[in-house]
Amino acid sequence: MVSAGRRRVQRHARGRLPVARADAGRLPVGDGTLGAVIAVMAHTDMPDYPAVLREVARVLHEGGIFVHIGVHPCFCGGFADRTEPDAVVIRPGYLHSDWTTESWTDKGVRAKVGATHWPLPDLLHGFLAAGLTLERFAEGGTPTPTTFAVRARK
Repeated sequence: MVSAGRRRVQRHARGRLPVARADAGRLPVGDGTLGAVIAVMAHTDMPDYPAVLREVARVLHEGGIFVHIGVHPCFCGGFADRTEPDAVVIRPGYLHSDWTTESWTDKGVRAKVGATHWPLPDLLHGFLAAGLTLERFAEGGTPTPTTFAVRARK
C-alpha cells in the first residue's frame, strides 16, 4: 500500500524527473545510461548492498557519479552502544557483515526488524569490487558521527 505522502512525492516528481519503482538490485535502466545515482539511508535495509553497488556501476555511464549517504557503520547500528553519546562503545560482533537485530536500545525499529551491518572496510570494498573509484568521504553528526557519505565515480 502506497502512503498518501509517497503519492504526493511521486506526483510532484513526475514530469520533473523520471520516476521508477524497482528492486535496487535490478534497475529498469539500460547499461551506462545515467550520469548520477544517489542512495540515501538505504544500505542497512538491503541484505546484499554489494549487488546494489554493482547495479549502480552498470547503469552509470563512464565518468558518472554515485553518492552514498547512510548511517555511519562505525558509530551507529547494532554494535555501537550509544548509551553515552560522548563515548560510543563498539561491542563484539562489529567486524562481521550480517543481518542483525542487535541494537543499543530496545525502543527502536532495528531491535524489532533488524538491519544489515556492514563494517566500514566491507562497505568500502563493495564500492571497489563494483568497479567504482572512491573520490570523497564525509561524516556528519555530533559529538560522534552518525552518518557516512561517499562520492564515487565510474
